[in-house]
Amino acid sequence: MTTAVPDPNAMLAALREGGHENLPDVDIRVGAGILDDAIAEVCGRGGMPAPVIISDGGPYRTAAGPVVDRLAKKLGCPVIQLGTGTVRADEETVERAVAEVASSRLLISVGAGTLTDIAKVTAQRTGSRHVAVQTACSINGFIADRSVLVIAGAKRTVVSRWPDMLVADSDLIGAAPPGLNLAGVGDLSTVPNAVAEWQLAAGLGHGPGYDAAVVEPVLAAMPALPALAQAARDAEPAGLADLARLLAGSGLSMGIVGSTAPASGTEHAVSHLLEMAQSQRQQPAAPHGMQVTVATRLALRVWQLVDRTVASSTTQLRVADEAASRDAVALAFGELGSKTVEECWTAYSKKRTWLLEHLADVEAMVARWDAFKKEVTLPTPEEFDDISHASGLPTRAADLGSSYDDRLLFWALRNCHLLRERISIADLADLLGVWSDDTARSIVDDSENG
Repeated sequence: MTTAVPDPNAMLAALREGGHENLPDVDIRVGAGILDDAIAEVCGRGGMPAPVIISDGGPYRTAAGPVVDRLAKKLGCPVIQLGTGTVRADEETVERAVAEVASSRLLISVGAGTLTDIAKVTAQRTGSRHVAVQTACSINGFIADRSVLVIAGAKRTVVSRWPDMLVADSDLIGAAPPGLNLAGVGDLSTVPNAVAEWQLAAGLGHGPGYDAAVVEPVLAAMPALPALAQAARDAEPAGLADLARLLAGSGLSMGIVGSTAPASGTEHAVSHLLEMAQSQRQQPAAPHGMQVTVATRLALRVWQLVDRTVASSTTQLRVADEAASRDAVALAFGELGSKTVEECWTAYSKKRTWLLEHLADVEAMVARWDAFKKEVTLPTPEEFDDISHASGLPTRAADLGSSYDDRLLFWALRNCHLLRERISIADLADLLGVWSDDTARSIVDDSENG
């Protein structure tokens, strides 16, 4: 591999030397055959509370045997099994986990990203310590102090707790289905778009200020994605370890700035809506990293729409009136239920109010659009496709499964800006007056046929 993948521990050290404060004290262990020794070490530390394993019931194993059973026997500790291979990260499941943990413990979570999200919230609410055992390279969220929960039917990112230790054993990760590890490559491929949208929002004064130091090492490693994808398909230990390191670096960036902005833009909002719709339909969702890859192809085309509009139009920016905005949210999410409509309206109305109060800042951004675009590192759709094709990542709705089609993609793209409070490139298209059914459908058609 010619492109260096940053070591997350080295990233933290460099940030400390650079003057960053309030960085997490998290112990990141990555390598082959490290699981048992890492767990034994943390359990042997003085003052460590009694351990308990929390699992989603997945069949996780290495050459030494089933991981959960082996650890439970060695530690003589109970196992809280929340599922039979999968779990849903909703308040009901979190409350069950909190009730079963009951008091301050050493939580050892063994499971996928959703299980880890539940464990991080449970650790926070019970005052527990936490060791996150990564079972696949599927997402970048194993390490971040953020968790994605389903609240009132809507995907929401909440503050949770940094793990005390992250264990990414490539022997265990290599036993995961190759598609799950490839999904982690997909999750990383979206970072340039997410960072560009972070720069857009920060340039307007919305959300956390842009901090290049926390994302530059991850951005610099983007050329390594095809090689990491090959390692995921081949279950090659050294390559999987590098993939785990890069995912951890991306996860660190979110926690350090106190927002998912360094790794989550329009493409993640689209993916959240796809998952919400699939849950409503009782259909299985494709891996998160696969969904966001397809959604990034849409987001990059929204940037092109904004570029064309800014270059050719003198249209005055506008914010739709409150009644029209509320109607739009109700129309978009009505089939998901009234609680979801109210949850989304609460978030979107805060953004709408902020935009009304800062319309002059948006106008100033549009006036200097050419200069702003020179500050961002954003691939064209064609450049993104080159990486996707070289990595074997999905590009179209049909690649995600039989229950996905261009109508579902259209619905998710058209309404992604109504889901949450974060400002996105779709919000700017809406303010410019060019975000409509026709433009969203045109973008989906171009992406599906391109």
